[in-house]
Amino acid sequence: MAKFSLIPYNKATAPATEVQVELNQNEECVFISYRIQKGVPLIDLGGPTPHKERVMKLWEKTCFELFIKNEKDAYVEFNFSPNFEWNCFYFAKKGDALEEWSRMNRPATEILLSLDHYFLFAEIRKELFPQGFFDGNHELKAGISSVIKDQSGGLSYWALSHHDTRPNFHDFRSFEKIF
Repeated sequence: MAKFSLIPYNKATAPATEVQVELNQNEECVFISYRIQKGVPLIDLGGPTPHKERVMKLWEKTCFELFIKNEKDAYVEFNFSPNFEWNCFYFAKKGDALEEWSRMNRPATEILLSLDHYFLFAEIRKELFPQGFFDGNHELKAGISSVIKDQSGGLSYWALSHHDTRPNFHDFRSFEKIF
């Protein structure tokens, strides 16, 4: 199991919160959990009605993202919103156009919310990744990030690290070796 703390791109404009992430896997699935501690009432978590549908542009509101890259630099991006909206994209190489990975079904997700904690857990089936994605890969890397929309509409960008001159979650320099 790998544990991470995300850091904001611009601490001055980010809400006073903490974003913790745990990432794990077994033979069949990848598991990721995001935990927001402190300042939960300051964050726009969307409406109370779960949508459970595939939606584009989740990064325009509070959203949790996971990128998994193999040694051939092919990668899959997952987006999860606080009201169960989601999406998945596959990039055969860096710079490919944004295209939904239609073979991916909605990952199993659970959400827990209290006044001072928000927790999102996702289970992603490996069999739905592109064929051969995990074969012989000993250098899998993950980009883990989040967009946090505050109650006033401001967006902050959180990631493992920030190396670009702008928030760029597709920057491989911010990815960490996993598994």
